[in-house]
Amino acid sequence: MFISDFAIKRPLITVVSMLALAVFGIFALLKLKTDEFPDVAPPFVSVGIVYPGASPDIVEKQVLDPVEEQIQAISGVKQVMGKAYDGYALILVEFLFEKDLNEATQDIRDGISTIRSDLPIEMKEPIIKKENDTDRPIVSLALSSTTLSPAEMTRLVDPGITRELRSLPGVADVLVFGKQERELTVELKPQALQAVGVSVGQVVQALQLQNLASPVGHVTGSLDERSIRLKGRLENPEEFTHLVVAERNGQLIRLGQVAEIKDGTIEPRTLALYDSREAVGVDVKKSKGYSTTDVADRLIKRVDEIKKRLPPGTTIEVVKNSGTRVDHAVRNVQEALVEGAILTVLVVFLFLNSWRSTVITGLALPVSVLASFIAVWVMGFKLETMSLLGLSLAIGILIDDAIVVRENIVRHVEMGKDHYTASREGTDEIGLAVAATTFSILAVFVPIGFMPGIGGQWFK
Repeated sequence: MFISDFAIKRPLITVVSMLALAVFGIFALLKLKTDEFPDVAPPFVSVGIVYPGASPDIVEKQVLDPVEEQIQAISGVKQVMGKAYDGYALILVEFLFEKDLNEATQDIRDGISTIRSDLPIEMKEPIIKKENDTDRPIVSLALSSTTLSPAEMTRLVDPGITRELRSLPGVADVLVFGKQERELTVELKPQALQAVGVSVGQVVQALQLQNLASPVGHVTGSLDERSIRLKGRLENPEEFTHLVVAERNGQLIRLGQVAEIKDGTIEPRTLALYDSREAVGVDVKKSKGYSTTDVADRLIKRVDEIKKRLPPGTTIEVVKNSGTRVDHAVRNVQEALVEGAILTVLVVFLFLNSWRSTVITGLALPVSVLASFIAVWVMGFKLETMSLLGLSLAIGILIDDAIVVRENIVRHVEMGKDHYTASREGTDEIGLAVAATTFSILAVFVPIGFMPGIGGQWFK
């Protein structure tokens, strides 16, 4: 065969080529991203629609049914599942795997836009999301404190820490749980309102009109330019008590006369505990295409920097790190791969009882595996469980072929031929048969890549 003949005639070029493949393979291995599983996006898109104050029946008739009908007309839709809740509609759309999810998301958005005028005015804009594995958080944090209240911890986390984490490459979203946001409650006094002749609508209108801040212009000087901003947003209960809600008989009616203002927090909808103490939880999700371990490492480094700036008595701890789990999983497969290669070489030595055959056969392993890393890196794949399992299978096939070719060459040497002739004729004699055996194994696995569903996507 041409390759074997060239390798035999040009041994120096062959050795240099093998060394080059090994060096570039090591370089590619260091550049490879690691993850536990391949990036396979399931063909699902969720549509969430908020309709404040509507019962499930009204949500179903006025929102869910027309939107579902419009979505079902989109090409590539396999199944549409919808459910109506109190003030909320959730639709899960399953597409065929051949459908591009970015295109599918845009088709849904365009379809809803065409019937927007037929939907209730009070309905909020739909929230359309692609469902994929990146929705699972890779790092979870817990901030707790012995000196700060839950509301103060919330203000420390959001937007401060969350904005800092979102700025890191590979971070898709940061979610906060157990937060207690500040809320100023205005409790109206019905008797006081009636006594001064002020309606609830007037109070609401006064709050909307007077509690704001906006730019009003700028002043230009000879050396600089300064903007002027109208500061009207109120920050504490005392300021709200002086807010004017109406005028009666030349007297100003202030909010403090007809209502009681309380400074509190919004009723929490989630609870986070750390070491039996109330805490604020933070979940970080990664973007598709980024390595879990790389993103997790960047997050941990940034968290270590944040710890140094926290107030006394306040700590932020990592309670979940998927990067560590992924690293361990990949490392375990790598160790199994190395152990399998070593055992394979030992078996070759025990059965062939020749150190020369063992060395020649064993050298084919690291060079071939390192060369395969070059292809993995160039084609944009990651170093994950599936690719490593494929390498372990390739090692077995490689050793089989090497043993068969080596033993046939030895047979020709025993027939009295010189090493050059024995190598050339021994390889030519069974080279085609060995190649046919290898390609037949490939032919068994190639159809798996055309399987429908997620399984086929994994093997692709």
